[in-house]
Amino acid sequence: MHPKVVTGRVAIYARYSSELQSEASIEDQARRAREAIKRAGGDPTRATVFADYAVSGASMARPGLESMMQAVEAGSIDVIITEDVSRLSRDMGDAAHIFKRLQFAGVPLVSLADGIDTSAKHAKLNFAVKSMLADMYLDDLRDKTLRGLEGRALAGKATGGVPFGFCTRPEVDAHGRAIGNTIAIEPAEAAIVRRIFEDYRQGGALNRIARALNVEGIPSPRAGSRHKRFGWGLSTIRAMLYNERYAGTWRFKERQWVKVPGTNKRRPRARAAEDVITVERPELRIIDAETWAEVQTRLRAVHRKYTKRGDGAPERVVTPRRCTYLLSGLLYCDECGGPMTIYGGRQRWYRCGTHHSKGTCANDLKAREPDLRTVVLDAIRAQIQSPARIAEVRRTIAERLRDYSKGMDAELKDRRDRLKRTEERLKGLVGFIADGDRSEYVVSTLRDLEVQAKSERAAIERLHREAQEPLRLPSLDEITAAVFRLDKLLAGDPEEGQARLRRWLKDGEIRVARRDGGGFELRGAVAPLALVAENQNAKFNQELGIPESIVRSGGRI
Repeated sequence: MHPKVVTGRVAIYARYSSELQSEASIEDQARRAREAIKRAGGDPTRATVFADYAVSGASMARPGLESMMQAVEAGSIDVIITEDVSRLSRDMGDAAHIFKRLQFAGVPLVSLADGIDTSAKHAKLNFAVKSMLADMYLDDLRDKTLRGLEGRALAGKATGGVPFGFCTRPEVDAHGRAIGNTIAIEPAEAAIVRRIFEDYRQGGALNRIARALNVEGIPSPRAGSRHKRFGWGLSTIRAMLYNERYAGTWRFKERQWVKVPGTNKRRPRARAAEDVITVERPELRIIDAETWAEVQTRLRAVHRKYTKRGDGAPERVVTPRRCTYLLSGLLYCDECGGPMTIYGGRQRWYRCGTHHSKGTCANDLKAREPDLRTVVLDAIRAQIQSPARIAEVRRTIAERLRDYSKGMDAELKDRRDRLKRTEERLKGLVGFIADGDRSEYVVSTLRDLEVQAKSERAAIERLHREAQEPLRLPSLDEITAAVFRLDKLLAGDPEEGQARLRRWLKDGEIRVARRDGGGFELRGAVAPLALVAENQNAKFNQELGIPESIVRSGGRI
């Protein structure tokens, strides 16, 4: 056992990967590590435990691991104990990265089950082999799991969730043991599916079908799930109309989920056509062949109408969609939290998108775009020009100026210290050359240090110039005058104006509510800082006496 286990600051890392596993696994791993510390003669009560619960070892995005590595880099850990290398990582590349970081920090890793001490000779080879085996274990487990799912799919069993209109029922053998789940039609939901297909075949629009279902209170496929907004929507209806399972065709292995390296995020990727398993299940057909064919014909016709001309050529060049209205993307319904969408011809109006498309929100408010924009800007002006807000801005600017001055002094000192160390190294290399050592390494290092010294001198000269610039706190009149330049600052590109408004507004959004007796009112349109806080317009800051150096520093004052 490494001597630092007895004399140093010890960290214990423990992890289990699945929610189906017991949390006691963490305590079992920690207990084993404490016993090892005690046998070595150390104090197990002083060890710090870093744990990750129900997190895959194939990812580096783990709170416990991140906290431990931060402690390692901060110098507050001398040695790490874990049950085995696979607890640390099941990805060969990530394990190698962790190994390098620990080696650089001079922190040995002790793996109890593997018998590995990374400070020992040949530890790198043993660590690499164990990491490769841990990585291969996941590949083997993935292949065996997929093989089992393929067998279930070919046997007509469920391999996961089923679409709306179907359900799963457990199947047991003669001894009462579960052998899988069979797929069956859910009569009540199947009736809704048939209604949707029939309505669309008769010429119904997707949003009208969804709205009718919501008005009648029919539960949607996502009802009861973790999604915040419930109800039928246009995209839900469209996805159902394209779902071949309603016509009795079931496919398996159409997609595979690939984990993004270093994270726990997964992205779908289409499999090759020859890998897809297709099974015809006529006993699970909800939609008859004639209805299915007519619906698909209409879907293709609608798709062609809005994407191509009759000869098959593109109707128009597709360009990235740009917003042309200042408040789009910032307005939300105060009743349901859904976005306010704009519509209309020559007269443009904002309305609750959820109320219009789903009918699940009672907010039927319609507000003209010019009226709403005027009210929002006036509300921001009122917030900015209040005496309390102006005082807040001056106080914030004063604090920023003070912090800026302190930061400049600290940076100047750091630059001087680095230049001094570089010049000392240059003198040493010049001495080597004077003594006859003109090797390629010495000459190239000398050139690199000369470039570095030149860069440091330029930075020090720039800091000296900035330090001589006067720092002036803007007057009350200057801040108040900024209020009346609001329209000018927001004019131009609507997307840039939206970005400014999003920074000024509380939570980056504006809530629009119906007012009793008619009209609307705003909620949440409160600027946390005044308009002068915007640092993106250098000329504007110069007019207020804010130094250009602060503008270059980025962020908000």
